[in-house]
Amino acid sequence: MKKRKDKTVLAHLLFSLLVVIGVTIMYNNTHYGEGISWITQESYEDTPQFTSQLKSDIDDLFNYVKYKEVFETNGKLDYSKFIIRVSDGPGTTKDFTLDEMIRHAKSKGYYLNEQFKVSGGHPGKDTGEDLNYQVLYRAYEPDFKASEPGDSFQSIDQLSYEVLSHLGNYYRFYFRFIQNAGNLKFEIRYQNTEKDYKLYTNFSGKTIEQYKALGKYLYVTGEALYVDSNLSSVPKNVASELEKVNPYNNGNYHMSVAVNTSYPYDDVYYQASQSFDQMRILFIIGMICLALGLLGCIATLYAMVLLTGHPSESGSSHAAQKPDRLPAELSLVLYLAATGLALLFSQLVVYKIIHLFLPFEKWYYGELVIKILILYAAGISASLHLLALYKSGILWKNSLFHKGITTFELYLKHHRFTTRIIINYSLFLIFNVVMILAFAFLLLSYSSFESRILMGAVAVLFAILDLWVFHQMYRNAWQTDQINQALINISNGNTTYKIDTKKFYGKERELAENINHISTGLETALQEKVRSERLKADLITNVSHDIKTPLTSIINYVDLIKRENIQDVRIQEYLQVLEQKSQRLKTLTEDLVEASKASSGNLKLDMASIDFVELIHQTNGEFEEKFSMRHLELVSVLPDESLLIEADGRYLWRVLENLYNNAFKYAMAHSRVYVDVVRENQNVLFTIKNISENPLNIRADELTERFVRGDVARTTEGSGLGISIAKSLTELQGGQFSLFIDGDLFKATVSFSLKK
Repeated sequence: MKKRKDKTVLAHLLFSLLVVIGVTIMYNNTHYGEGISWITQESYEDTPQFTSQLKSDIDDLFNYVKYKEVFETNGKLDYSKFIIRVSDGPGTTKDFTLDEMIRHAKSKGYYLNEQFKVSGGHPGKDTGEDLNYQVLYRAYEPDFKASEPGDSFQSIDQLSYEVLSHLGNYYRFYFRFIQNAGNLKFEIRYQNTEKDYKLYTNFSGKTIEQYKALGKYLYVTGEALYVDSNLSSVPKNVASELEKVNPYNNGNYHMSVAVNTSYPYDDVYYQASQSFDQMRILFIIGMICLALGLLGCIATLYAMVLLTGHPSESGSSHAAQKPDRLPAELSLVLYLAATGLALLFSQLVVYKIIHLFLPFEKWYYGELVIKILILYAAGISASLHLLALYKSGILWKNSLFHKGITTFELYLKHHRFTTRIIINYSLFLIFNVVMILAFAFLLLSYSSFESRILMGAVAVLFAILDLWVFHQMYRNAWQTDQINQALINISNGNTTYKIDTKKFYGKERELAENINHISTGLETALQEKVRSERLKADLITNVSHDIKTPLTSIINYVDLIKRENIQDVRIQEYLQVLEQKSQRLKTLTEDLVEASKASSGNLKLDMASIDFVELIHQTNGEFEEKFSMRHLELVSVLPDESLLIEADGRYLWRVLENLYNNAFKYAMAHSRVYVDVVRENQNVLFTIKNISENPLNIRADELTERFVRGDVARTTEGSGLGISIAKSLTELQGGQFSLFIDGDLFKATVSFSLKK
């Protein structure tokens, strides 16, 4: 793994070097600053540089036309030609020829160099021997007019330097386009008569079609108002300049200028064309190097990100091998210090070495490349180091910021919520006051650009803090909402509801975890209760089933014995007792099964429309004779109208039967049993009440439980299941069942909704 990392780092360095090479090639290209659109141009002739060069040469061409008239006679340079006229006193003048001015310039040390520029001597400086003369005429500036009187006075030294400069301009054009063959061809012709004309050319006797055949051309005539040209941009002043040097006052003239784009001669156009092609190729190579370098850098950087912090072959990560890593903040400080030292070393040593190899105009670029490489290397190293810490899981854990927050939380975690709010708000208020005072101080005390920047930084910091405080307040409010929602769900019976505590912090997280513990405890208790009830119901059902089989045998054998006509009175009494007790046990078993099914809801209901008043009449008729056995008087108050309800007739009869039997068993003898049916709004309310024979030292809610009887002494034959079964069956059919005990008064009510 380490070898892979080293190879990846080396590849990244090589690709980074390729980026530097590509940028260097593009930066040092002569077309740098023109973007990349110029490389799409097919040839040098389509570039602005070609147009600019041609415009410059056309300007020189017009200067040559003027100089030719000044320095030549019959097409040859005439040194005896009058060139300067000065006044050396009132009414006296002095003329100087070209030869005299050249010889005077030579005597002062002036000469023309290879570029036909004046060199040597001291231009513009008087020797002290020559006086200043008033210049009356210059052949090369016939229209000169002094703006101030002093401008017309010059010394012979200055005039000789000036003449030599203009002569150099003449020689330069003559050398380039007349004396030596070049790719620029021209012809300017001014004609007064057939024999009186002026011709300036280096490509005489050619037609305009021959000029056009050379490549790029420009053709102007005195009669036409447009310029015939195939140039991408035509110089705007051609027609006006052509008119200025017109020696005749007519429009009979033309100018033909063309550049042979096959470039048969080695001149400035040929060299520029070759340079353009080379620069375009170099620029494309630079772009390719830059693109490949960037792609390679991105790919190798991605590989370094994947390999950084990757477990080694030994199974331990790079970060795990150094558990004593410095905190991230200290590591960044060390990287910054190392970067500063590297920049200082570069400034003191490396820059000096660069100056030895690069020309002065390239120093800045070389220094910039070194600086960027140092910053890039430091940035990549620091980023990969932080990434390794992150992958090892200790970036945040070992950071000083995390330790500071943890330490600060110690002062808040064990405080009350109100105390924490007071502390946080106090800190927030202090910071706001400090920021406002700092901003006001800077605003009122300073007006420099640096202070404005500092004020902006203070304002940004102030805004960031306020936004952070708002976020904290919003987060606390959100946490409170989540806790409130959890309490609502738990109070509504959803004991499985849990809060995601991963998004909680501080004391709110502790509170959320405690609520989750309460929810878990309630759910466990509820599940335990349900399981207990289910086990109880299963036990009752199973035991009842197991008892039912031998009980049936006992009842059958008692019946068989009775059929033997046993005459012994005592044995007959025994058989009677056995029959009564076995029947009671059978009833108890059936009640147990029914109570179990009713409480668990494991009953199939056959709901139908029932006249509740008619059902009470029938029940009263069934139990009147039975009540008379204990001298109980049944008093009923029933409405005349029919009251219809939706219920299962079989199970509703069982509810009423249990209540009437309960009154029969436990009511005081020679007392009354009251039965009422009334209509309350949209409900039908049935009430049965009686006076208990035995004291009712029990709560009403306890009587609805299984195996609980009002007769604590158990002198009656009740099972303690009747009331419980009645309550379960009533609620199973959608009704309401209630008990009331007031002293010895027992009162039971059953309520059903009227059928609509």
